Amino acid sequence: MTKPELADLPLTFTGERFLPEVGGAIYYEHWHRYAIAAPLVAGKRVVDAACGEGYGTHLLSRSAASVTGVDLSPDTVAHASARYACQNLRFVAGSVTALPMADRSVDVVVSFETIEHLSPQREMLAEFRRVLAPDGVLVVSSPNRPVYNEGGGVANHFHVRELDREELAALLAADFPEQAWYAQRVIAQSAIWSESDSRGAATFTRPAPMYFLVVAAARGVALPALPALSLFDDGELSLWRDYGRALVRERELAWDEIDARKIAEDRLAELVEARNALASAQARSTAQAARIDELEQALSQTQARAQAAIDHFEAALAAREAELTHARDAHAREVAAHEDTRTRLAYRESARGWLRFPLMAMRQRIAEKR
Repeated sequence: MTKPELADLPLTFTGERFLPEVGGAIYYEHWHRYAIAAPLVAGKRVVDAACGEGYGTHLLSRSAASVTGVDLSPDTVAHASARYACQNLRFVAGSVTALPMADRSVDVVVSFETIEHLSPQREMLAEFRRVLAPDGVLVVSSPNRPVYNEGGGVANHFHVRELDREELAALLAADFPEQAWYAQRVIAQSAIWSESDSRGAATFTRPAPMYFLVVAAARGVALPALPALSLFDDGELSLWRDYGRALVRERELAWDEIDARKIAEDRLAELVEARNALASAQARSTAQAARIDELEQALSQTQARAQAAIDHFEAALAAREAELTHARDAHAREVAAHEDTRTRLAYRESARGWLRFPLMAMRQRIAEKR
């Protein structure tokens, strides 16, 4: 099975509704469900409940008598109506718990990846039962909770309540006791087939299902059969090409990691060398700092001794200057005394001195007696 052509009017992908422009495994999962259901709706009146973007509803309309796509978002309905306009196809806004159609008015209800998005799951199934003809068929899918996020994947925050097989079967049992179960999972396996002989049963290694696809109806209704094994491809091997690109990128990343490790090892060696050089420089700096401290202490001691010697010399010089000053004063007094003596001797030698000498001698003797 391969994809149909699409018009170029995409919405913005938010993760809540799948868009056909989105590639990868999710593309295969969503398209395959509609592709395998298409033969079941040939000539039937069909409701695609929670139709989303409308790509699958349009695919069903190629074989159905009429298809109504119902979605809760008016914007999505407007987009689908513009993108997939055709005579036997219409899109309307509405809830899966209150479908805008009459009782027993459709032959097939298709609802893929809907039930996990809401809490009133029983109410949704009861509404499907209401609009289906008594012999109508429900085709529903749901993620298998134990496997859906295996390996510690991030939970889908758009999902309200995911179900395992037993829980889904119990929900369906009230209104849809007739059930045919199919497992779905995107896998990577080697395929071998005969190009000339179609005899014999197909062999297939069965992995744990990521999704369940259930064809269900009221008790006693004969269920249409789906193929025992259905393979889907988009005709361009895009998933395989994505895988090939991922392998190439993985190899590139591996070589990048090797190169990065080599660069890291070189940088580490440079860092070790620089660290050793820094340690040596720090050791030299420490030794130089110790030597500088030693020299500064010696200089301080020398300066102290020199200052003490200077102080001693200045004190001795001051004392010497005091002695010299005293000596100069004594010398000056001696000079003055000698000058006075010479003056007196000169006076005595004069005529006046000789005349006054007896009188002066008498005065001196009188003074001494007193």
